[in-house]
Amino acid sequence: MDAHARFKTVKDLIVRSPELALFSPALPTIVTTDASDYGLGAVLTQLHKDNTERTVAFASRTLNNAERKYSTVEKEALACVWTTEKWRTYLWGRTFKLLTGHSPLMMLLTTKGLGRAGYRIARWSARLLSFNYELEYKPGNQNVVADCLSRLPLPSPDGPLEDEDVVVALITSALTTLTKEQFQAACSACPIQQKLQEFLTKRWPSNPKNLVPVLLPYFRVRD
Repeated sequence: MDAHARFKTVKDLIVRSPELALFSPALPTIVTTDASDYGLGAVLTQLHKDNTERTVAFASRTLNNAERKYSTVEKEALACVWTTEKWRTYLWGRTFKLLTGHSPLMMLLTTKGLGRAGYRIARWSARLLSFNYELEYKPGNQNVVADCLSRLPLPSPDGPLEDEDVVVALITSALTTLTKEQFQAACSACPIQQKLQEFLTKRWPSNPKNLVPVLLPYFRVRD
């Protein structure tokens, strides 16, 4: 079998994998994190209609010298905030479960932990306020994927991290852009855009029950 045929076989196996899936905004989303003495690991999964949990993405990175001096609870909190911000494209504006293998974080990363967390964790907790998540504890013997990734992390690159959004923009650079007139015409023809413009220039209704379902994600991030 030549190299091209082998490459096609690998692609087919990935596409048809029962464990992997493309992200769907309609499915419940779960982020599972873990930290070791020298790395962070996480997995983004979704619960499908057949009650199977399928993976959308994996993530890991090596801790730098300063981060390795953090306490265990700080490393676990860092795993939560780093992973959530890394996958903000999937998570922002929707409710998701954030699973951690460190039970003390159940209080420190919620409003119950106000005044109890150290300065560093309190600052990270404030950064997580822009996300709508339910924090849950996942015992270590069940958190095997994120644990494995944290113990075999990808090396941190030298220099600044490249933003994934920028990478996507570079990949799609061959696409033609819209003119200002085309963009304005499309917005004027979109009933959702018209409603959003009305709410933003006047005021949002106090009760989300009066909104159509398609506007609820915007209501949650109206501020």
